[in-house]
Amino acid sequence: MKTREELITATLQLLNAVAAGQAPEAEDVETIDGLVDSAVAELNRRDIIFFTDTQEFDDEFVDPLATYLANMAAPSFGQPRNPDSVAEAIARMYAMRPSTYVSGSAQQTDYF
Repeated sequence: MKTREELITATLQLLNAVAAGQAPEAEDVETIDGLVDSAVAELNRRDIIFFTDTQEFDDEFVDPLATYLANMAAPSFGQPRNPDSVAEAIARMYAMRPSTYVSGSAQQTDYF
């Protein structure tokens, strides 16, 4: 599992706003952090994938989700948006949906 902070750092690395081993700027972190909830809500609403937690993400979703976020934030970092990379990220997330996925439903589980 990766944390929200790790997702933000991965996104900033894609935007070339932070180098490996370097601490990101607080303003850059705030910019990306402000996009996470709305991006997840949009992906859920578009029925691409359903995330119930915006604080932790399965490892395999971090790269495509960071790509999706980087595209959303690109203009704020003086970069153009890249529709091809977003289409690929969406396709990757869509392909990772479990085969038992049912649109718009989240199963509640009671543990004894």
